[in-house]
Amino acid sequence: MTSTRFLPAAALAWLDRSDRQEILAVDSHTGGNPTRIVLSGIDLPDGVATVDAARAWLRDNADHWRRRLVHEPRGGGLTCAVLPIATKEDGCDIGAVILEPGSYPPMCGHCMIGFASVIIEMNLLPNLWQDDSARTTFSIRTPAGPVGVTARKEASRFSTITLTNVESFIVSSTTCEVGGRTMPVELLYGGDYYISVDAEKIGLSLDRANATEIVRVARLLREGYTKAAVLDPVSGEELDVYQVLFYKHDPTTPDKAKIVVVAPPGVIDRSPCGTGTSALFAKLVTEGTLAAEDTLTTESIIGSTFTVTAERVRSTAARKFITPALTGRAYINGFLLIATDSEDALGDGFAPL
Repeated sequence: MTSTRFLPAAALAWLDRSDRQEILAVDSHTGGNPTRIVLSGIDLPDGVATVDAARAWLRDNADHWRRRLVHEPRGGGLTCAVLPIATKEDGCDIGAVILEPGSYPPMCGHCMIGFASVIIEMNLLPNLWQDDSARTTFSIRTPAGPVGVTARKEASRFSTITLTNVESFIVSSTTCEVGGRTMPVELLYGGDYYISVDAEKIGLSLDRANATEIVRVARLLREGYTKAAVLDPVSGEELDVYQVLFYKHDPTTPDKAKIVVVAPPGVIDRSPCGTGTSALFAKLVTEGTLAAEDTLTTESIIGSTFTVTAERVRSTAARKFITPALTGRAYINGFLLIATDSEDALGDGFAPL
């Protein structure tokens, strides 16, 4: 465990009791959305050495760690966490399991920007800058696959992270009945799946003052869309779909878009959403609204931004796949020692309301 020497003696004595457990974490935010990166306190059992194995073990045998990290009273509906995995699989430098209030998602853009920033700031991968003092690259194995990272410095200070995300694409287009209205809906993938709706077409304002209505419509839309199993029309695979993406994109200013993502139980992403931005960009390129070499700036409900362009494009008979290069910035905003008392009935946390 990392030194707790700055804690008062009484706190150290409390932690030293045998019925206490502790996790040391770094808190960051990416465009306003939080990520909690575990530094120590969660040990994987022998034989669990890959990202997929660690994710399965946590989900099936040790879900209390997720609840302690991201549920109330220590977290909330927006809190996400990352457990680093010491793995070199698929040629990556490190692995990551992502923990959210309701799931273990395959990928999360704002989390990976936060994780990459903490890797750099906390020197979790040593000697990253030895070959180039202004630019470095490494890769993270996520459950969705390898994600490349390019980090840059300006005036000797760490500045931005660019993620080379997983391939993103349009899954399907359909309609959904919501409150007596028929809404045009697309299912998009950018590392996670999004029920996607053009907010202008349904008369939905994406202004901050309209947050309550945005959440209300998103809940109804998700309920209607997922009433029956959601299947990939190409593979037939049943998909885990739980997030709603509203966007505003004016063709007269094609390099800008506004994105508001709503996740269960009804919380709005404060960032423009990295996987959501990737998904929307893939849609716009596939439809010809943007060229692959264009850059799109997405804005969140609070005004924070990401930029995205295409690293690669490939096509099959059924789909066009865009590999997005997503750029953003995260900031460390706290160091956290999470403690649990074995007598606390709510010590493992409870789901956000």
